[in-house]
Order: sequence, then structure tokens, then C-alpha cells
Amino acid sequence: MTRACPGGGRGPARRDPVVYARITGGYHTAVVDDHPPILPPPQPPYGPPPQPQYGAPQYAPPQYGPPPAPPQPQSAVRRAAGPVAVAGAAAAKYGLPLLKFAKFGPTAISMVVSIVFMAGLFGPAYGIGLLALIAVHESGHLLFARAEGIRAGLPVFLGPFGAVIGLKQPLKDVRQEAVIAIGGPLVGSLGAVAALLLAAATEPGTYTHNLLLALAYVGFLINLFNLIPFSPLDGGRIASALSPWANLVGLGVIVLLILVPSAAGRTFNPFLLLILLIGGISTLQRFRNRSLHPEYERIPRSTRAGIAAGYAVLIAICAVGMAEVHSALLSAQVATTIQ
Repeated sequence: MTRACPGGGRGPARRDPVVYARITGGYHTAVVDDHPPILPPPQPPYGPPPQPQYGAPQYAPPQYGPPPAPPQPQSAVRRAAGPVAVAGAAAAKYGLPLLKFAKFGPTAISMVVSIVFMAGLFGPAYGIGLLALIAVHESGHLLFARAEGIRAGLPVFLGPFGAVIGLKQPLKDVRQEAVIAIGGPLVGSLGAVAALLLAAATEPGTYTHNLLLALAYVGFLINLFNLIPFSPLDGGRIASALSPWANLVGLGVIVLLILVPSAAGRTFNPFLLLILLIGGISTLQRFRNRSLHPEYERIPRSTRAGIAAGYAVLIAICAVGMAEVHSALLSAQVATTIQ
């Protein structure tokens, strides 16, 4: 666009200076500028903030009043509340399984340790099979205890020294003690019979056949040894229902098992010394309790006769089974030598 210049000529239009007022915070300032910026229309000092216009620069309205307070740091309790809540949720989710594991923990841990030890001592197959026979024996005690209404803990394995279970309440009399004690050799002998039947179902001369025969033999041997009438063995607890003097017979048997190999120049099992020590203390304690609690041994004669008959049958089964398996092992050894 052009306009008339002074003197009548024509030329480019000249912009006149613009005077405008900037009103901010109650102060009026006059500004002279050839190129004034595009500003929003002036507003009263305390009126509403100007509305933004397209293309116009944005200005933050003035702030009145005290400045905002700085953020306060969280207290130690509030900082700890988060981790505590997470830990509580984790305990609720995983605590119950851990409590359940605590019930089976001693049994599981002792079993794993015993498997590793016995596998290294006897080889994996024989070691695991031997531990299985011990577990079957202990399960007999557990089943008979529960049948008698006695609460008992799960077995804790002691490697080649067997296993133990703990009774969680006192026994009523010698009959109940004998019944729980007889359950181990009874069920354990059935485990040895099962190993013998499995061996008969396999081909003679094979590794599996000979392994099962060896396990059947040691199964009968373990249960026959436990029937020696001497505490803490099962036989001592069974024979005590017949007479406390039966433990003296068992004491003589243990002494012979120590002296005979020594006289022949062979090494005896040192575990027998431990049994002799514990059994001697247990026998003395039993005679002492007999005078303090005579009612514990008062059971009917018919009950004594039944316990005696079952005890004798179990000894015969283990002895005959051990002799038969021993003959089978000799035959397998001869057949292997001939081949």
C-alpha cells in the first residue's frame, strides 16, 4: 500500500510512531515504538486474566498471596509402610506353603542326605533300595501308632543307622508299646518279601535279579536284628510286655555279637557298642519304672500270650526268609562263576 508524501509526491507509506500504554500490576508505562508488539487488550489491574488470542504471546497472570509451601519429606513410618506391606503380602502368599514344608522338612532333608550318603557308600541302586526298606519298616511303626490312637511324627532318617519316629503322647501300657513296636518288623518283613517276589519275576543272572535278591536278604536281616529282645531295638519293647527280664537275654545276644567276631580275629560292627550302651541304660530305667509305675505292666495273660505268639512268628519269618534268600544268592554266584 502507498500513500501521498509531503509535497504532493507519491512514495512508500511511512509508519507513524505508536504510543501505547502497558498496564501491569497497577503501574502505567508509556511506550513509544515504531513496531509495537501485538499485545492483548489492556485489562484492569485486578480483573480476570486476559483470554489467549491466536498468534498472541502468552503471559502468565500475576500470582497473589503467600508462596506455596515446599514439599515436606515423608516420615520414617510412612517410608517403611511400603516395604512392610509388600512383605506382608508375600508372607500371606508363601507363608502357608512354608509352614507345610516345615512339617515335612526334617523328613525330606534327612532322606536326601541319607540317599546321598548311602549311594556313595553302597552305590546308587543298592543305597536307594536299602533306604526304601528302612522307610517301609518305619512306616509300619507309624501306621500301628495311629491305629492305636497315638500321634506320631514322621520318620527322620539316620543313613545306615536306620530311622526314628517320635511319639507325641505317652503310652498307656506295655501292650500298646509292644503293638507299635511289632508294626515295624511286620511291615518291614512284607517289604523284604515283596523284593523277593520281584526277584523271582526277573530273569535269573541279570543285574536286576541279583540286586533284588540282595535287597530282600538285607531286608530280612534288618528286621531280624531289630527283633533282638533288647531296648532300644523293637524286640526289647515287644519282649518287655512278656517280662522285663527278657532284656537281659537280649543283652547277652548283643555281647555275643561283639565277642565272637573279635575272638575269630574279625572286626565287629561298632554300631553294636552304641546299642549296648543305650540298651543298658534303657534296661535299668525299665526296672526302675516297674517299681514306680507297676500299673504300666498290668495286662491280661491272654494279651501276653498273643504278643508272644506274634513275636515268635515274626522271628521265624525273618529267619527263614533270610536263609532262603541266602541260598538263592549262593546259587546266583555259582551260576555267574560257571558262565
